Amino acid sequence: MTMHFQKFVINRAVLLFTIFACPVKTFAVEQPTAIFHAFNQHYSEIEKFVCKLADQGYSHIQTPPTQKSNPSPEWWARYQPVDYSVIAGRGSQDDLKKLINQAHSCNIKVIADVVFNHMANLDGNDSFENLTQFPGLSIKDFHTVPSNPGQKPCDINYSDGNRNSEINCWLGGLPDLIYTNNVKKIQKAHLKKLLDLGIDGFRFDAAKHMPADVVNEYIKYINKESQSKTWNYLEVITDSDTSAKDYNSIAAVTDFVLYNSLKNAFTFGGDLRSLRVPKAVDDPRSVTFGRNHDTIREINSSAINPYSDRSDSYLATAYVLARESGTPLVLNWDNADAAFIPYGVKFRQIMRQRGKEGKNVKENVLAAIDSPTVLLMERGSEGFFVVNKGASKFNVPALDLTLTNLEGCYRELRNNFTVAIERRNNGKKFITRWATNNRGGMEVQGRDALYFIREPFNQCQV
Repeated sequence: MTMHFQKFVINRAVLLFTIFACPVKTFAVEQPTAIFHAFNQHYSEIEKFVCKLADQGYSHIQTPPTQKSNPSPEWWARYQPVDYSVIAGRGSQDDLKKLINQAHSCNIKVIADVVFNHMANLDGNDSFENLTQFPGLSIKDFHTVPSNPGQKPCDINYSDGNRNSEINCWLGGLPDLIYTNNVKKIQKAHLKKLLDLGIDGFRFDAAKHMPADVVNEYIKYINKESQSKTWNYLEVITDSDTSAKDYNSIAAVTDFVLYNSLKNAFTFGGDLRSLRVPKAVDDPRSVTFGRNHDTIREINSSAINPYSDRSDSYLATAYVLARESGTPLVLNWDNADAAFIPYGVKFRQIMRQRGKEGKNVKENVLAAIDSPTVLLMERGSEGFFVVNKGASKFNVPALDLTLTNLEGCYRELRNNFTVAIERRNNGKKFITRWATNNRGGMEVQGRDALYFIREPFNQCQV
């Protein structure tokens, strides 16, 4: 054997040992830029506009629950499973597959909502349910009164100092599942069916009512079957007994802590200066929102801390989209009704891309404006955001931005005007141009949000 051939054999052996003996490092799937919540929309309807969402800057859409559910036409019936073996949420399995294919054709990923905590209340009786009417399941798969199968065993207490009732009692009149091997087999088969159709991630409804170890088992199953290519999150509504920390080691969770902070700040009488260091879940992946379907009084008699004026929530959504942290979830209605929201999505997409390029896009609420109704946030030197929740126009003739990272020319995405931030001879930075060379300072209409991105300076000399 020649020396050259010996070296080749040794090197080859080392390479093979490295490949087969050492664990392969798996990388976490990329966090969504923004998720469009296609709340209660039919799959065939979503298919028609999903590529327009890609143009707006969305990276993901979230569909309604996909399993066969309570036949009632009400939106909440989609969250009451009847049969996990059948795709019949807001359309057929073929409808869902066509939507997924269309979404993938324009680089949008699809998140499916899954409801694994409970089954349907089909008779309207909150204290009793026929537990033999769900295909594949038996009475042994439910929490129920042993001496009277089908009877609700207990009510949930959200402030008794433990999580037992939240996990073992019925959610209202919805029969609570026990995670027997049979239940796990049926629910994992549902996940596998969705993965085989091309689903890119999952939202786990009512996750805080499921044992954390079971949720973790399902996430691990999804990761194994998808080769860790899905992005998943959990609905965790914080209360006296449940915090995000109970679940966010498993996956991202919904940030109801931030929601409450935003509700306080954007509601009439609230102070936007409280958002300089916002109270929120300590996790940059957390799903953030100005409002979601659980917080809307018009559709939910048990709405969680709802806004009195929904336009306040639009401004809160604008703020959520401006941030570097979090994973924004935008309700379909809001994307259509508030003109600035789609531009907030585009702003976020641009900031995300510039961050990947190594540019400074760090989020920082600036103290340059000291107002309870106007907030100014910089995204490093690459962009900035202004929101005015007041009814009146905010108008200042001069604005000192010396202590900020902002400098140069910036273009507002929706209104397409430019702003120049320049240093003067004394070394201080001011806004020298706001839309025209005839004025500096800042002017923001009442109840409005503006998004600015950095441009070459010659754009401010046009």
